[in-house]
Amino acid sequence: MKDVTELYRDETFLSEIINAIPSCIFVTDNEHNILLINKACAELINMRPGECFDRKSYEIFDSQMCDKETGACQMSIGQGIINSGQTILNVDDKKIPIEYESRPLKNFEGKIVGCVVHFIDITKRMHEEKILLRQKEELLQKNEEYIRHLQNEILELSTPVIEIWEGIIALPLVGTLDSYRARSATTRLLESIEQTKSSFVIIDITGVPTVDADVAKHILLTVYAVRLLGAEAIISGLSPNIAMTIAQLNLNLEGVEVCGRMADALSSAIKKIQSRKEYLKSINFFTE
Repeated sequence: MKDVTELYRDETFLSEIINAIPSCIFVTDNEHNILLINKACAELINMRPGECFDRKSYEIFDSQMCDKETGACQMSIGQGIINSGQTILNVDDKKIPIEYESRPLKNFEGKIVGCVVHFIDITKRMHEEKILLRQKEELLQKNEEYIRHLQNEILELSTPVIEIWEGIIALPLVGTLDSYRARSATTRLLESIEQTKSSFVIIDITGVPTVDADVAKHILLTVYAVRLLGAEAIISGLSPNIAMTIAQLNLNLEGVEVCGRMADALSSAIKKIQSRKEYLKSINFFTE
C-alpha cells in the first residue's frame, strides 16, 4: 500500500500531465463541483485553476454545455451517456465557439461519481472553414460563369446567322431544336436583321430531324417577327416529319414562302432583289 508521500507524488504527477494538455479538461462530482481542472481550461475563462476548485461548473462556465438542468454534464451524470457537440462559451464580452464531449466518471464498482468534460476552442478552425467555404463558393461561381460562357459560345456556333448575299442572311439550323435554342436563334436572327438591314431571311431546317409543337409554332412566330422588321422570311429544308407536324397542328403558312432546298430559297431571294432593283430603276426613268 502506498504511503501519503507516494500518493502526493502521484497526484502531482497527474496534475503535471493534465496541465501539459493544450485543450480544456475538467472533472466534477455528481453535484457539479469541480474536482480537477487543467491550466488551459482555467486560462480560457480568465481564471487560475485554484480559483475553480469546489465551485459549481455551471457557475464558472457560462455555456449550455454546463446547464444545470439540460447541459451535457447533467446528461452524463444523470443518464450515464456520452454527450458531444458544439456550443458557445461566454467569457466576459466574448463568445467563444467550442466543441465538447462529456463522459460519466465511474468508480471501481461501476457507479457514476461525476463527469469528465473535454472541450476545445474552435474559433480558429471556424474562421479557416469560413475562408475555405468562401473560396469554394468563389470557385464554384467562377466555374458556373465559365460554363455559361462556354454554353453561350456553343449556342452561337450551333445557331450561326450568315450573310450569304447582299441583303440576304441565312439561319441554318442543325441538330435537335428545343424551345430554348429556338428562342436564342430568333433573338440572334432579329438582331442581325437590324444590323445588316437585310431584306430577306432564309431559315433553313434541313439539318433538323424533327421538332415538337412548341418549336413549330415558334418558327412561324419568327417569320412574323421578321416581317415586323420589314424583311421577308423564306423557310427551306422542311422534312416530311416536320411537314406532318405543321399539318397536324393546322398552322397557317399562308403568305410564307417554303422551298425544298436552301439553294432554291437563295435563288428566289436573289430574283426578288433583282426585280425590286429593276422596278426602282423604271420608276426613276419615268420620273426623270
